[in-house]
Amino acid sequence: MSKLVQIPESALETLLREAGRPESVEDYLRSAEVQALVQTGWRLLKRARAAYWSRFWLLFSALVSWVFFLFGPDLEGFISGVLLTGMTIVEFKVHSLFLAADARGAIYGWWNQCLFSLLFVIYGGYHGTFVSLSPDVRSLLASSSGGDQDFATSLLPMILLWERIFYYTVAVVGALGQFCLACYYRAARK
Repeated sequence: MSKLVQIPESALETLLREAGRPESVEDYLRSAEVQALVQTGWRLLKRARAAYWSRFWLLFSALVSWVFFLFGPDLEGFISGVLLTGMTIVEFKVHSLFLAADARGAIYGWWNQCLFSLLFVIYGGYHGTFVSLSPDVRSLLASSSGGDQDFATSLLPMILLWERIFYYTVAVVGALGQFCLACYYRAARK
């Protein structure tokens, strides 16, 4: 799709005559063909506002991921940082495509947000399924219970349950939110 631009009425009248179109400028602008292009352009520009905010969410997520990686390097942090950085770059491109009223923004945005949605499911599902407490948390729990090991041990199942619920909630809510944004982007193609 070409970028929508404003041109003077006299220039449009000249272009219509040179193209062999007998209609007036007003009739041409009211034609179904032009109105469909204008509506598509407006839909794409509305998506640019959503991509504007989405790119900052992704950038923030990527920066947080890299900060955590720098303070405690591990494979999960590295993979998260790389993926979120890549998706942030794509989302900046999606925003610029939508601003240019380019329909490719809907395609790139759809796939980028679907990937983000899938990553929420993987991240939340993995941590919810394989939940565990670090030795630091266990020692903190033991020391805060006044040395009562039975009390500390009785709290472990409840803590693990709440951690599991938290990660499954992150998976579901995050994935649904990003998938809804992906569908919103994709609807701009119609």
